[in-house]
Amino acid sequence: MKLLTKYSLANILVMVAIFIASSLVLFKFTQIILIREMKADLAGIETKVIDYVNLHNSFPAGYLTDEAFISFEKTGINKTERKTVLIQMFSKRENKMHNFMKLDFPLWFGGSWNKISIAKPLEGMHHLSRALITISISTIFIIILISLLLNGLLLRRLWKPFYESMDVMRNFKLGENESLVFPSTSTEEFVFMNDSLTLATAKAKHDYILLKEFTENASHEMQTPLSIIRSKLDMIIQEKELSLKQSELAREAYSSIKKLTNLNYSLLLLAKIENQQFDNKHEISLKEKVEEKIDPVREFWLSNQITVEQLVNESSIKISPELLDILLNNLFSNASNHNTPSGKISIELKQNKFTISNSGSPIPLDEKKLFTRFYKTGVNSNHNGLGLAIIRQISRVSAVHTMYKYANQRHSFILTW
Repeated sequence: MKLLTKYSLANILVMVAIFIASSLVLFKFTQIILIREMKADLAGIETKVIDYVNLHNSFPAGYLTDEAFISFEKTGINKTERKTVLIQMFSKRENKMHNFMKLDFPLWFGGSWNKISIAKPLEGMHHLSRALITISISTIFIIILISLLLNGLLLRRLWKPFYESMDVMRNFKLGENESLVFPSTSTEEFVFMNDSLTLATAKAKHDYILLKEFTENASHEMQTPLSIIRSKLDMIIQEKELSLKQSELAREAYSSIKKLTNLNYSLLLLAKIENQQFDNKHEISLKEKVEEKIDPVREFWLSNQITVEQLVNESSIKISPELLDILLNNLFSNASNHNTPSGKISIELKQNKFTISNSGSPIPLDEKKLFTRFYKTGVNSNHNGLGLAIIRQISRVSAVHTMYKYANQRHSFILTW
């Protein structure tokens, strides 16, 4: 749920709750005032009744007024208490039961006590309740409508710089030379946020450049001593005076140096790709390149009894020739090295789509970690685990979508552009 939506809901709920509470308080106070006025009216009628009895020496007949109903009852020597109660009586005016306020008071007349009852309808209370309910519902509806309009217009306008800044951050990528430009705003909180983001991204860029330069320089500087060590080991292996044990140790060292050289080359290649040093993109016939890559590895497939199925149609792609060469080498190498004896490889090239599949482990690879650096399945631990990471990085800088799929014990890598 968006922050604006949460704020709107909380704001509306608080306002509605406050209005309902204030309406109830208003109704209660108004009710108290009306009851007090009603008691004053009944006391006035009481005074009129007493004055009438003293003046005419008799009780008034029936209704003293149009609104009040009066009744008389002799109680003899028993003097009734003076009290005011709320009752329901039949109203002749409205022809239905209605709420009345009744005043009972004692009056000495004709040598005995009499109970005088005066009842008056509470019409104001009924109309007041209905009016308050109508006003409350209407006001709540208006509050909700105004809040939605304010949230849709005012709040969205106020929060616009925030969303624009988030769009800038969403498109931020390490390694790009373009500086971030945040929208100008007069809101102090958003100015503080933009300044903080500018400082954070600038520091991230600086640290990234330092790390990138270190990785690239370290990999580059390691190439020469690794080549020298490899050359010297090669010369030692060729010496005839070496014992079998010495020769075996030299070959193991040579193999380790070779792995380290390949690892160093792969890391240096990744650094160059991330630095966008391969920006010479051209329109290349992919069919020709795929056929060129098939011929050198065909002998390897035959020696391992790997069956190859190929369907290569005309297709072109705009990419750096060096990166395309590395991309195809890694894909063919991956399909060959991770295959099974007497396995199968399927190569299919269509317009804007290239698929290479191979038989292999009956367990699908972890798609979340597949293209990460140094990912290994454990079956072919002799590899440095950077081949698929290089494939993914080349695809990113070349606007190519890479996807892995496992079905029918076949591992497939699909490239689309």
